[in-house]
Amino acid sequence: MGSGYPCLSLAPVFRDLRVSERLAARRRSQRHLARWRKRSRRDFRRVVILGLIVVVLLPLLGIPAITAQAVGPLPAVSGLASNKMDQDTLIYDRHGTLLADIGKSGDHRIVVPLNYISPWVVKATLATEDRTFYSNSGIDIGGIVRAAIANYQHHQVKQGGSTISQQLVKQVYIGTNAPADIQRKLKEAILAIELNREYSKNQILEMYLNTIFYGSQTYGIEAAARSYFQTNAHDLSLAQAAMLAGLPQAPTQYNPVVNFQSAKQRQAQVLAAMVGEKYITALQAEAAYAVKLQVTPPVTKFEAPYFVDYVLKTLAKPPYNINNEANNRKGYRVYTSLDLNLQHMAEQIVHEQIAQKGNFYNFHDAALVSMNPKTGEILAMVGGDDYNRPGGQFNLAYDVPRPPGSSFKIFTYTAAIESRKVNMVSPVLDDPMVFPTGGDGPGFVSGFAKYIPLNYVMGNSLNIPALKVELRTGIPAVVDIASRLGLTCLGEPCGSKKPEDYGMSLTLGAYPVRLADMATAASTLATLGVRHREAPILNIKDGLGKDVFIYDPSKNEYRAVDPSVAFIIASIMSDDRNRCMSFGCHGDLTLAGRHVAAKTGTTNDFKDNWTIGFTPSLATAVWVGNPDNKPLSHNSTGIVGAAPIWHKFMTQALGGAPDEWYPVPAGLHQVGQDFFLPGTENLPKTLAQPWPQCKLPANYNPYSLSYSQITVDGVYCIVNPPPPPPAPAPTPTPSPTVCLPLDPQCKPHD
Repeated sequence: MGSGYPCLSLAPVFRDLRVSERLAARRRSQRHLARWRKRSRRDFRRVVILGLIVVVLLPLLGIPAITAQAVGPLPAVSGLASNKMDQDTLIYDRHGTLLADIGKSGDHRIVVPLNYISPWVVKATLATEDRTFYSNSGIDIGGIVRAAIANYQHHQVKQGGSTISQQLVKQVYIGTNAPADIQRKLKEAILAIELNREYSKNQILEMYLNTIFYGSQTYGIEAAARSYFQTNAHDLSLAQAAMLAGLPQAPTQYNPVVNFQSAKQRQAQVLAAMVGEKYITALQAEAAYAVKLQVTPPVTKFEAPYFVDYVLKTLAKPPYNINNEANNRKGYRVYTSLDLNLQHMAEQIVHEQIAQKGNFYNFHDAALVSMNPKTGEILAMVGGDDYNRPGGQFNLAYDVPRPPGSSFKIFTYTAAIESRKVNMVSPVLDDPMVFPTGGDGPGFVSGFAKYIPLNYVMGNSLNIPALKVELRTGIPAVVDIASRLGLTCLGEPCGSKKPEDYGMSLTLGAYPVRLADMATAASTLATLGVRHREAPILNIKDGLGKDVFIYDPSKNEYRAVDPSVAFIIASIMSDDRNRCMSFGCHGDLTLAGRHVAAKTGTTNDFKDNWTIGFTPSLATAVWVGNPDNKPLSHNSTGIVGAAPIWHKFMTQALGGAPDEWYPVPAGLHQVGQDFFLPGTENLPKTLAQPWPQCKLPANYNPYSLSYSQITVDGVYCIVNPPPPPPAPAPTPTPSPTVCLPLDPQCKPHD
């Protein structure tokens, strides 16, 4: 084969290169040729000057005074390391699948150790950028001379004279746009020599391969491998490595996305150089050149984009406190709780429901949060149907609180059971109530004028009984239980209200909440009262692979409510008979062959549509509606909008897992299928009595009433004359009545 670059013996490989070069040469004008000759003569003069510098001046430049006079102050090269470079934050799901690569202003760098990088990259880089790398002192006069001669002969820049050390110095200390004058060359030479005195060759090569610009806003070989070939630096093939190694000389000109033909020509040059250095054989070069590479344009794409945004915001908060630009560029590896398989499933189910039912019911967006109740880990978060639509970046699962409608009643009934003022079968008179209009509450609410046990009024989401339970329990107690179960935002702006600031419409879901908080509340009930705040991050490592955070569920536990109270609420929510009157039996709030608790919610104006529910191992909350607050059509309730999404996701997510439910907590009293806190088996039937009447004159002004005028014994009173109540049964346990569409008395109250 002989020595040197055997380009002519590789006809199958380089035929295209030679032909294209001849054609290009014929098209050059005389003016272009003259310009390159002039430049080449200038390069030759620079070679002579640099030779004199190396032979005569560099020894003298060891004297600080002479150095300062010749080139000015120089930075210290100590403290330079690959792991100290600015680099991307990488966000992964719980299984290690990359969700997002977060760079600065679109630039990307991912630092990797030298022993991780494909040997083909190292060999291709050395062959084309610095053949004497392991033997030179940081500068290579012979290389400069060879480059000048080659450039003069070809009338264009064919080779570079800078060593890898000089290129690294230029990238790190001098800047790529610095003027190409003798002073700059001197600085490069001096710093390159100092670099080689301070660091080993492998350290320098590692820093170079993690620093150099490869075009398309990618710095370093790992980012380049991901950007152009959707792989990593470790797995780059010879063909891929040869193409990437050719980019640093002219990243735009040889960019395979912009000019693939030029990139192939440059690849051939790199392969020829590798053959010349005996890194590969001619046959290997031919085979690599013949590979049809699939090059992809750089795309900044997030998996689970709403969740990624949520994680980035969460990182700025305790206990992570990764909230400044410097920290964000230190190469953190963030391993999240998200299960990408469940995430994709959730996104697909949300999209299908909107596509199939959205036009008829006039809802065009939805959100979903699903959690592991035992740890608080977020397994799926859908913040909207289309992240890329105008305004689509608002995360409806967290950023935008919405009124929860009747789904809020879980807090009302939990507080009521905890208060021991009622039990799960306490009779409630569902009769019309007219309140003074000067207050916050509704002026008029219709009712069935029936006695209905508490488990039925909760399951069927009846509004008058909910108001009565709330008022007898006390609004502050309901606010307190909502906070304990997981709500961090109740009304807008979040955290602006005191318990006494909420009106009776609280139980009807009039105050906005976060969907993520509702998922947390469902999770708290699912663990029989142990709250885990949302935990989206399991582990964070720094650029060195050192753990800077490890999630410990035991440090995220809070006993929010007694397990017996939570068990009673879960029992009510899981008994399908309790909701048959309003929602029909065996619907989307049930899961075939499983115990599951569920509750829907719809706001009075039909703008928000909710379903939340849980098993002991999975809690999910779903919202359906429109970002612009347009109401849904056809009196759409949670049972037709959100419930199908919830049902399908829960069914698929639980898959082949066995059915599970809770053992009866110790101390809880059971009678048949009803459960009682000790001492609450026979409570006064307070909610079955006529409601207190306001003592107001006939011509009262509703806008000037005082608190004492609209309450009786601390309870909001009514002004309508009470109808004669039906005689209550001794033990009111009516059997479920299926609500028929043609029944004029059938009025779902969700």
